[in-house]
Amino acid sequence: MKNHKHLFWLISVTLIFLTLFALNGCSLGGETIPKNRTKKQYEFEKTFEPIFKFLEQDKKDFTGLKAYICDIYIKDGYPVKDYNIDLDITESGIKGDYTITRGDSKETVPVTYSNGKLNYESEINPLFDEEILNLVVQRDYFASLNIKETFKSAETELSDIIYEPENHSDLYKYLKNKYDMPEDTTCRIILDYSSGTIYGITIQMNSKDKTVQLDLTIFKQKG
Repeated sequence: MKNHKHLFWLISVTLIFLTLFALNGCSLGGETIPKNRTKKQYEFEKTFEPIFKFLEQDKKDFTGLKAYICDIYIKDGYPVKDYNIDLDITESGIKGDYTITRGDSKETVPVTYSNGKLNYESEINPLFDEEILNLVVQRDYFASLNIKETFKSAETELSDIIYEPENHSDLYKYLKNKYDMPEDTTCRIILDYSSGTIYGITIQMNSKDKTVQLDLTIFKQKG
């Protein structure tokens, strides 16, 4: 009888442990792998840490970076519009160019960046959207997404993560409202890594009749 009680207790404890294990995801060396990730996906996603860290900052820290590019592409009839900020980061400051492209027309003005703000050396309209330049995306957002596919080149330092499209997050609602997107819009996230120092995120807001794509890319210093 005692043996039966002991066996029952052991089975109960095991079931409790397995339940907790299933609810929280499996463990990897003290880390917990989320239920919506395989071990391989979880480890691969960690290689994009620099862009995760940059995106979650309310006040962007450019320490260790040599350049930052932010691009807003809008396709809503003709002409297609593209707004691009290309910043070089040096000890003396952060400066670069702001380029507006409308169809075949292009206009560029020099800019400087300080304390989250852009300063323009000459007049240009419209000004670049600083909310996108300083966009904050928390890690929890990426963790909530399912991974559609991953890619890693066997010959070059090129990697990508493509997440499943979504249409319910706060980021989605914010961008849908900002760009007055139709109801059939979905949001797709792509992370990319190349050349050992370049990390980027592409945010695609796609509908049948309108597309808005945001590209934020950081260039780390070597060494």
